[in-house]
Parts: sequence; structure tokens; C-alpha cells
Amino acid sequence: RLPVAPAEAAGALTKADQLAGRLTPDEYAAVAEAWPMEKAMASYQRAASLVAEFSGRSPLVHVVVCHCRESLTWLTDGHLPIPRRDRALVELHVYEKCSQQPENLARMQELFHAVSVVPVEDGDIRRDECSAYLRHLVKYYSDPPDYALFFQADASDHMQWGYLSLVMRAIEQHSLKAQFVHLNHPRLVASLSPCRREVFQQVFDRTPTQMLGSYCCAQFLVSRERWLATPRERYERMERLLFSESPEECHDIPGHSTQCLMFEVYWHVLFGEPDNLPERVDVGRGGAHVLGRTRTQMALERKLT
Repeated sequence: RLPVAPAEAAGALTKADQLAGRLTPDEYAAVAEAWPMEKAMASYQRAASLVAEFSGRSPLVHVVVCHCRESLTWLTDGHLPIPRRDRALVELHVYEKCSQQPENLARMQELFHAVSVVPVEDGDIRRDECSAYLRHLVKYYSDPPDYALFFQADASDHMQWGYLSLVMRAIEQHSLKAQFVHLNHPRLVASLSPCRREVFQQVFDRTPTQMLGSYCCAQFLVSRERWLATPRERYERMERLLFSESPEECHDIPGHSTQCLMFEVYWHVLFGEPDNLPERVDVGRGGAHVLGRTRTQMALERKLT
């Protein structure tokens, strides 16, 4: 409960300590063998340290949205869980592909700490979220926020609001330990085509170590540390690739950037995750299947319940 109810968590820890004090050494050893108490205590201390790290200041959060004519009411109608202003400073950055101002701009300015609407010109080829995301990563590289969340304008088509709420509640309580969280639900089939391999090589200067697997449609959270762990030059390189000819290994879809289509399964690698991001189906003890959750999500949910 520490991420969402610090006082309750502290009370539970005190109660557990009192109960442990009533046990004989042999009884305590038996309990410790049956239950991972030391791991639980270590996890609590790590979370408590993170809360202490932000004491006296509120984390800065960027919400980045790539937009072209879609409705953005979800940003202001209560669907997006926005942390309280005294707990986090949340800025909204809309990258506008179709030369329009959001119809709910005034409400955005009321809800967010700051709002910017940045025009983006892709030319004749659709570069979708890639040109917006990479522009933001390059622009703020010298002073990134503590966390950044990247969304497409039709965000709810790909993710579950309840999962996003868990992430935002952890940010509000200054206890989010995850450095990268993919926010979407549909899973892509892991694959490694010649085109995907070649573009990967151009981005990372290496070949993939395994099949590339991720979630559909590129919406995720990344921490400041992971953002800066990738050299600025790599983000700039990816920007240049968006406006370059496709490798001969690729078969283009007319009007679409092949590189951006490939980047969809690279974002997690860019921010330090394994080439094949863990799936949303996990097998527990005895072969029981837990559906709809990544290991990261299950760990986060355990800390929030």
C-alpha cells in the first residue's frame, strides 16, 4: 500500500514488526522460510527511499500526444487520471500534425501545469507518432522531466484506463520505480523480418539478439534516467531515418514511413528493455495462467493493492 496509502502501509509494517517480536527465534526462522519477508522488507525500503527522494519537490511529468483531427476530450473529461498539482507538475505537449487547435484547449490550460501545441510537418509521407515522439525526445534531452508518457490521439483504442490509473497513482505518491512501462494492451506477434532486422541495425548498430516482440501502437512511459541513458545522437539518427529512403530489404506501404512502422517494436529496446519485451501472459506455479498482465504490471498492482 505504500505507493497509494503511505500511512496505512506504515501502520501495517509496524503491526507486522510487533507480531514478529512475539515469536521465538525458531518460530521466526520457520516463518521466514515459508514467507519472503526479507524480500518484502527490501522492496518496502526501496519504495520508501523513492518517496523520500521526491520529498520537498514534485516530480515533473510530460504528457506527449501526437494529434491529427482526433478528439482529445479524453485529456479533459476525467478519463486521464492527472495527479494532484501539489504532488506532480504535469505538462501537456500536443504535437499537431493537421494544423488545428484542440477544441478543448482552454480546459487543458486549466487542468495542466503547462500546455504547448507544437506544429509538425511530415510532408507527403505519414510518419505518425514517430516524428512527434522523436522531436520531443531531442528537444528536451538537455533537461528532461522525471517521467514522460507518450500517447497517440486515440489513446483508449490501445490501452486500459485502469492500468494507466495505477501508473499515475504511483507517480502521485512519488513511488513509481519502473523505468519503462508499455501502456498498451494488444500484443504483437514476435517476428524478425529482413526489413525489421536491417532498420534495427541502422538504429542500434547491432543485430537483434532475439525475436522482436512488443505491444501494438507505441504508447509508453519512460523515466528521465532511461531517456538520458540513450545518447542524443541515436534519437537524432532515428529522426533522420524517418525522412530517408527505406532499405532495399523493405517493402513500403505507399504513403507511410516504413521506418516508423519498424520503430513500433523498437521503443522498448531504445529505453533499455530486452529485445523481446515480456508478454502479458505469465505462467505461475503449477502452470496457472495469469491473463492480461505483464510482469511489470503485476508487480505494480501488488504494490498498489
